[in-house]
Amino acid sequence: MGTPPRVTITATTGSEADDKLNASIHQLQSMTQEYPFRGILVTKHGLGHFSVELSDQVPYGETWESVQATALEAAATVSRQER
Repeated sequence: MGTPPRVTITATTGSEADDKLNASIHQLQSMTQEYPFRGILVTKHGLGHFSVELSDQVPYGETWESVQATALEAAATVSRQER
């Protein structure tokens, strides 16, 4: 079986991100027979940066989303909340 697949995505527009994310999810869905105890985890790492992977933290047959905030994004959120 080896290491479960992971796809890294960079996009400059929302529609480009949607297209690439959908294609990556479909690609990994076709591989789930090889990794029957893993679901799909989509993680946003920052503006226009994503990863899509088969994860044992996600139940088989499900797709979960996660956001990994950077320190800069977290500071901007706090700044907006203080106003």
